[in-house]
Amino acid sequence: MTAQANIKCTAKYKLLTVMVSASLAFASMQSALAAIEIDETDFGPSYETMAVDTVVGKPLQLIAAVAGTAAYIVSLPFSLIGGNAEQAQQKLVVEPWNAMSRCLGCTIAEDNYYKSQVVDNNVDNNVVRIVVDQPSEIIINTNDHVVVRP
Repeated sequence: MTAQANIKCTAKYKLLTVMVSASLAFASMQSALAAIEIDETDFGPSYETMAVDTVVGKPLQLIAAVAGTAAYIVSLPFSLIGGNAEQAQQKLVVEPWNAMSRCLGCTIAEDNYYKSQVVDNNVDNNVVRIVVDQPSEIIINTNDHVVVRP
């Protein structure tokens, strides 16, 4: 075997060794990331997230909601022609204004959790409401009546 062939063979083995090592490292990291536990005592918004949401987040959400409403009004003739006025209303009006009602400093998951803990006395006690993905929800009446709203 010549010296040049020997160098090529050594480079291939080094490359193969690096690739296998990297694959094993990534594979071992996946199980470590999956085992992360949530500390429920530290769940919810912090002072910092509430302050930033008050100063930056909510004003930007308000601007987005007003701009979305204006864009919806301007685009209404075109969306009526295209037959997607309801989709435009959902994306440009409903979702931005709903974002304004999110609790201060909360992520979407935290807000959903807190809202699920609130007891609503105006709702029938035999109804279980599961919000799957806005605006979809599944309503199950314990009297064997199931309603799915897309």
